[in-house]
Amino acid sequence: MGLIWGSSFFWIKLGLQEVGHITLVFFRVLFAVLGMGTFFLITRRRLPRKFLWVLMVLGFFNVALPYMLVSWSEKYITSGMASVLNSTQPLATMVIAALFIKEEKLTFRRIVGLLLGIAGVLVLMSDRLKSGATNQAAGIIAMILAVLCYASSAVFARLNNTGVNPEDQSLGQSLFGLMIITPAMFIFESPVTVPVRPISYIAFAWLGLLGSFFAGITWYSLINEIGPSRASSVMYMAPAVGVILGAVALQEKVDWHLIAGGALILSAIVTINMAKKTNGNFVPIENEKYEG
Repeated sequence: MGLIWGSSFFWIKLGLQEVGHITLVFFRVLFAVLGMGTFFLITRRRLPRKFLWVLMVLGFFNVALPYMLVSWSEKYITSGMASVLNSTQPLATMVIAALFIKEEKLTFRRIVGLLLGIAGVLVLMSDRLKSGATNQAAGIIAMILAVLCYASSAVFARLNNTGVNPEDQSLGQSLFGLMIITPAMFIFESPVTVPVRPISYIAFAWLGLLGSFFAGITWYSLINEIGPSRASSVMYMAPAVGVILGAVALQEKVDWHLIAGGALILSAIVTINMAKKTNGNFVPIENEKYEG
């Protein structure tokens, strides 16, 4: 799971070499829908009609919009930085959940984690703003907006999709997302570029079949089998995979801003997921995973 999600930003970078960011998202979601649709046919499942409006909302805010923002951002920032920024999802979800869910109050520990996360993002941005790299700053902002979309969707889903199976949500939101992405592709990227390089289709298949379809089903299976806390450790691994893969395979620069900012963000995630016991030992809290 860590390798699949951590390498997603690397494959996005490769896909952008031949097509525009919306076209990339179209093929990514198309592959995901094909995989999930085949799964539904084999298992003879059907989407629940009464939750279609929820799936429509998630199709826009959890698929179409954030996917396009992430792909656009990687035109200006490295895949490693994108993976680190994406790891702030639990922090953003925590803040939004505190506003709408009574049980999700901001405790002192969570506030400390939030401050660490904000500090990490500021460190990541400091060099870009100082050097006047406007496009890089815009890429970072686009990633932050995508994270906010994912976080808002997680809270919305928790409040409105009780009774919806994870597989139903995955296929439903992807279908509605595809309905939004397809016309957007023809409007903003016409004439549409049809990729011809095999590596592009490998990237699309990796993102859609592995990153969305396989990883989504596997994730919820892990939650049921080993619990959300142990499964959520993937959030610590994914940024490291993204940074290392970008540096080795794409020769992306890894400076101290990326290392220090990433360390602060990971420290923030650890902080909000750990609770102190009376004997002084720290154990993880059973948190939900905030999927992106």
